[in-house]
Amino acid sequence: MRRALVAVLAVLVLGSLSVGVAGAAHEEPDRTVLGFELTPEGSATVYYVTSYNLSNDDERVAFERYADNETRRTEFRDDAVAELRAAAANGSAAAGYNMSIRNATVRTDEAEGYGRVEVAATWHALAYYDERRVIVFEPFRSGYRPDRNVAIHGPAGYRRNRTEPQPYRARGNSVLISTRTSDFSNFFVEFVDPDAPTTTPTPTATTSTSTATTQPADRGDGDAGLAIRALVIALLPAVLFVAAMRRA
Repeated sequence: MRRALVAVLAVLVLGSLSVGVAGAAHEEPDRTVLGFELTPEGSATVYYVTSYNLSNDDERVAFERYADNETRRTEFRDDAVAELRAAAANGSAAAGYNMSIRNATVRTDEAEGYGRVEVAATWHALAYYDERRVIVFEPFRSGYRPDRNVAIHGPAGYRRNRTEPQPYRARGNSVLISTRTSDFSNFFVEFVDPDAPTTTPTPTATTSTSTATTQPADRGDGDAGLAIRALVIALLPAVLFVAAMRRA
């Protein structure tokens, strides 16, 4: 019985680690969105998603053209990457460090009556970072306004702090910002590590971009270290439960 309980707990813990940006960054199946999942080192996984309502005949046909045709999916990926790379180039010039788009993939899926075409890539050096915070301001301040809302999710364990413009939706560690009704000229989204010492002066949302030009590190261990830390934290309740059962 105890072994069965341990097995169930392990499955639940590992399953929770596999939840992607769709749940974390307000990306419901019906949402067409540009989503970011930040790392503490200032890079991000970016998701360029177009959603189709499969109960609508025209939208179903449009989605199936991608789902059934690899060439069309490749074209979708290439168009999205071209847009993101142009934005990264402008952001690099404004911020003073080199952003880049890497390792792009494309896939389709269906869920809850919607079909999604999703491009995922690594956006290297997206954000300013220091030992206690990550701040996104480019490429949006320099004029990038995608044709879809922007969802940004902070690093694991971080908390949302100040955001400009006002989010359409906000949660403890993520924001969803409308591109149709918001002014991006003073774009500023900050996430703070609540466990880090407060030693760095915090700029205001109106601080010029020249105050946040530290280049995010290109560390190969960033994503792996984050995953290991998340795994240890997630497994802790299961370990404590097993220990308690053995004492019982």
